[in-house]
Amino acid sequence: MSFKPSLSKEMSSELSKCFRCSFCRSQCPIYQSKLNDTWNARGRMMAVQLLREGKISLDDKVLDRIYTCALCKACEEICPGLVKVSDIIKEVRCQLAEAKKGPLPDHLKMFENITTTKNVLAMKARPAELQEAIERLPQKADMILFMGCVAQYVYPKHLLTLFKLLEQSKTKFTVLRDELCCGSYLADLGLAKEAREVLAETGKMLKERGVRKIVTLCPMCYNTLRNDLPELMSTPKMEVQHSTQVLDEALKKGALTISRALPMKLVYKDPCHLGRYAEVYDAPRNILRNVKGAELIELERSREFSRCCGGTIRVPYSDLRNDLCKKFFDDAVKLRVDGVVTACPSCFHNLYSTAPYDIKGVFDIVEILGYATGIVEKIPFYEY
Repeated sequence: MSFKPSLSKEMSSELSKCFRCSFCRSQCPIYQSKLNDTWNARGRMMAVQLLREGKISLDDKVLDRIYTCALCKACEEICPGLVKVSDIIKEVRCQLAEAKKGPLPDHLKMFENITTTKNVLAMKARPAELQEAIERLPQKADMILFMGCVAQYVYPKHLLTLFKLLEQSKTKFTVLRDELCCGSYLADLGLAKEAREVLAETGKMLKERGVRKIVTLCPMCYNTLRNDLPELMSTPKMEVQHSTQVLDEALKKGALTISRALPMKLVYKDPCHLGRYAEVYDAPRNILRNVKGAELIELERSREFSRCCGGTIRVPYSDLRNDLCKKFFDDAVKLRVDGVVTACPSCFHNLYSTAPYDIKGVFDIVEILGYATGIVEKIPFYEY
């Protein structure tokens, strides 16, 4: 299959900075699963260059190398040349989409889900308990809680607990009752035009409602609304915060009070899009350190070197996602912790779906704080 990517001047320059040192081996989660250089950042950069030169043809194997990059940026933390690997991969994916040679069929199904149901999961209605809570919220507020696809349709209890935490802290907020996917997934697949169209629709809703601040539970939504949305809107940049930042501030101000102990040894899993992308490392840890009885233990690979859960490539590479999660849990089990905490609905889904028996529980951080403040009586799926 003939395909020669024509990179922009900036990305061509980035590609030339890769001098094939293989430092990325130590961080690339896909390489550590496959143990083959064609699956790491170095191999991917070589493949792009060889495609440009016409020395290799585009086939299923090359497509797999391009679409199994999790865009986690782990390699960029260790790269001596500071190569923007994720940006190069995304630009190649854009050109594959323009040439009608990508994304993969399962990816296109996800795109169809968004266009037909407004969410990537093709869910036609929210869970009843969440919908009832939404109806009780005010019609208008300066602050919007952007719910996101995964929490909204798969783990509504996380959102319900966040609702209660915000209400307890006297934070006035509402949601977009007609919320649609932020488009981040489409942008990662190279469907740039489609992603912009989806995001522009959200921007229009926010502008019409006079929203001044957005809070998200999902780190991917956070980055999209914080970094990409302003380019599509003529209004001043809105303040965008992740829920951990809002809850950390509420604890510091005394708007939320810890009233219940939780004697557990916990590790915190840094989500790629909250950590390496947004550099939000301290807020979630501050929250956990405030919980009485909880002992926060750092993994050997944490913060900017945290392992990726593989959520961005779960479709269609679920077996690879499973292996990435297993490697994360191997690290956690060695520390003999009771549970794993994260601050990302997608990370939660991947870790919860693959957790071994050695780990007593996988939690979203709002569950931990909800229990510690007495707002909820029980953390779902966990006996203590």
